Amino acid sequence: MRTFLLSLALPSLVLLGLAVPVLSRAQEGSNRPECLRVSKEAPYQGYGYTHIVVLTSTCERAVRCEVATDVDPSPTQQRVAAGATERVVTRRGSPASEFTPRVSCTLEGR
Repeated sequence: MRTFLLSLALPSLVLLGLAVPVLSRAQEGSNRPECLRVSKEAPYQGYGYTHIVVLTSTCERAVRCEVATDVDPSPTQQRVAAGATERVVTRRGSPASEFTPRVSCTLEGR
């Protein structure tokens, strides 16, 4: 019986191990230049958490981004100047402090 259960569990664990990295990359949104770093903040502000996506550029050109999260999937546009940092508020008053940013960016100009 124990061998039977192990034979059922092992393939499931292998498939899960293969799927997790793919799901993580899909949520993070990897379509952006390496010179743009994405982080998140969720400070508690009186009546709930404010979800903030932080875009930090070390690029030599401006970057145009679409910013969304797993909580707020409709993207908003944000321009980040060369060497600048922009904070994009995606939600105020959330009961949850956790969210996953989804950011897609392209460099402007040549």
